[in-house]
Amino acid sequence: MAKNNTSLGTLLALVLATSACAQATERATWLWKKGGDPLGASAMITSQSTQQTLIDLLQQQHITTVYGSYGQYTQTQSQAVAQWNQALAANGVQSHYLMAQNTWVFAQNHSKMLNKLQTRLIDYQRNAAPDAEFTALHLDIEPHALTEWKQGTPQSRQALLWQLIDTFKAIRALLDDQGMAQLKLYADIPTWYDSSAKIGWADQGTAFFAALEEVLDGISIMAYERDNSASILNATADERALASPTFSVRLGVDVSNTWQDPAHLHQIIGELEAAQQRVDIHDATDYYYWLQAH
Repeated sequence: MAKNNTSLGTLLALVLATSACAQATERATWLWKKGGDPLGASAMITSQSTQQTLIDLLQQQHITTVYGSYGQYTQTQSQAVAQWNQALAANGVQSHYLMAQNTWVFAQNHSKMLNKLQTRLIDYQRNAAPDAEFTALHLDIEPHALTEWKQGTPQSRQALLWQLIDTFKAIRALLDDQGMAQLKLYADIPTWYDSSAKIGWADQGTAFFAALEEVLDGISIMAYERDNSASILNATADERALASPTFSVRLGVDVSNTWQDPAHLHQIIGELEAAQQRVDIHDATDYYYWLQAH
């Protein structure tokens, strides 16, 4: 009996390990509008002739989630957006609606922000077939790109980050009020929001990250300038500690001059995934051209 229990325990451990590895290889990518580019988000909606090229890329690179910047197309070309989401779903890819505007961090801009959220996402979701719905909202709101941050003090930067929390809360509240409590909410952050020197935290941002974890379902950490897995893991240790069954942490890599070639990038992605880290690639369009060039 003891031998059988041991075998069962070993089998269970292998199953759990395999499951964890499978979860860690669920890659995602950003897809920006890039007007005029046949592989940008705009082309996926307005022309559609290159959709299969992008879907092939997603499948070849094991990418299972797209953060798509479709703007007002969800209003003006809702059927085309629905068709694209259905095409992604049919290929096992989740579609997240990506919204990006750094000045939304200011309270005076929340009304305009929430109006866009209502007309561009909430109204679309209400009229979409189940397989055409977005499965999450992804936010790219970066207060550190603002002049107020660059010219600010550590204390004023800290205040901007608390305004960012308030912005996320306003978005979450509208989704909940509109009957979309099940729609998950994710956001991008850099590796250094825990920096006491840059931001003036007395606690390395512990309270900030607790508030972030309370309002979001997960974060993508933009570790773009780092070219090895040890550096990426070291820079994101505090943020990765937030990961839980209800809060995901993903590590973003950028297809840029950081990497010698695709083999170098893919090696680092493999090392991160071997450490059970989920990886996001920035961005889909550049990734395709970069691979073609090599």
